[in-house]
Amino acid sequence: MRKSILIALLLLLVIASSGLAACGNESSSVTLADDEGREVSVPTDPQRIVSLGAPITEILFALDLGDRIVATDDYSDYPDEAKCIAKVGAPWPGFSTETILDQEPDLILSSKGTIVQQLEPYGVPVFVLQPSGIAGVYEDIRLIGRMTGKKKQASDLVDSLTARVSGVTDKTDSLTNEQKPTVFYEVDATDPTSPYTVGSGTFQDELIALAGGKNIGNSQAGWYQISMEAIADADPDMIILEDYQYGVSPESVGARSAAWAGLSAVKNGRVYPIEDADLTSLYGPRIVDGLEVLAMIIHPELFLEGG
Repeated sequence: MRKSILIALLLLLVIASSGLAACGNESSSVTLADDEGREVSVPTDPQRIVSLGAPITEILFALDLGDRIVATDDYSDYPDEAKCIAKVGAPWPGFSTETILDQEPDLILSSKGTIVQQLEPYGVPVFVLQPSGIAGVYEDIRLIGRMTGKKKQASDLVDSLTARVSGVTDKTDSLTNEQKPTVFYEVDATDPTSPYTVGSGTFQDELIALAGGKNIGNSQAGWYQISMEAIADADPDMIILEDYQYGVSPESVGARSAAWAGLSAVKNGRVYPIEDADLTSLYGPRIVDGLEVLAMIIHPELFLEGG
């Protein structure tokens, strides 16, 4: 009889401990869909994070997770603390899989790229963050917050960014179409007869629209080369130089050719530099800084002091 009771008690303990273990397993990981639609099981409290994308690194620091980053891509240089973290390469010519795995990460956050497929066989969760649009940035901030135990901080950050965007759109939403200037946004004019610009689906195109402008390049998608003839036909009201950081100045634009000199934006002195292109091209929290910069350029009467 006693033996039967002892066996029954042991079985109950085994069942109870199994239940506790199951609960522990459930709380130690969560399955989330990344920006490629992949279902990824990620730890809920990762302590060794590798960030393969400068905007991802910025989000992690914005959520006070900098102390958990053990390595980043070569381009992660903001904030300054990111410069001191171990580097594992860049999308081109390529990341070092061996160097990444040497960091013994329990979570890898990555932009899109072949490195994702290269790392998958090693069993380390690789979560892709590549949002399309500001709403996607908000969602990725929330996702990182959820998988790192920073849900409250992530929610507060998104609320703050949303309020700042509203501070811009509250003014630009009331503009008529005639009040919105046409904009040529230059990314790279290494070939001034066919410079790179931004089309629909890019962050810059969305920012221009939110800031109360009309992007002359949004008839095509993505980043592409536009002909000088197309620019001249559109004759934009203003030109914005994202390539200013590479030595292109407002003064140099008109000196390229007679066609450039004949543009209304050049003749009217409405060629403007973006002094920090990361603000408008990277999908971290500072994308809202980029919106505010563009809003002040496109509608100074609304956003500069006294506007």
